[in-house]
Amino acid sequence: MSESAASPDTPSRPEIVRDVVIFQVKLWLEGFKDVALMPLSFGAAIIDLVFGGSTLYAVMRLGDRFERWIHLYGALEVESEDAGTEGPPPSLDHLLNEAADGLEDQAMGQRQAEDARTASGGEAPASRDPDSRSRG
Repeated sequence: MSESAASPDTPSRPEIVRDVVIFQVKLWLEGFKDVALMPLSFGAAIIDLVFGGSTLYAVMRLGDRFERWIHLYGALEVESEDAGTEGPPPSLDHLLNEAADGLEDQAMGQRQAEDARTASGGEAPASRDPDSRSRG
């Protein structure tokens, strides 16, 4: 018995590729954040010890905001499509998904244009097909 149809909950191959690329980018950004926050937090703690203040906690808030924006495991949640203009700024998931959708739309547009050309004339444009150029 073969599995010809996937269940509705099973992601498609393009979705898996998209999610793994986004996850890898997020992991890289999280690592960069961690490397950057180590010396920043140490320096902020020294400043707080010498001069007083709450610089360390400002650095911690910065890291917390960055983590919320990255939303590392966002692929596990379904984002609401009807999100209003109010509320928190869009997460990195939202921004990357919009960019991927734009690339997919652009690729689909090119494919549809090529399909339309093929269906209407049956020939490739002369600039692309060296055999269709006139010899002179």
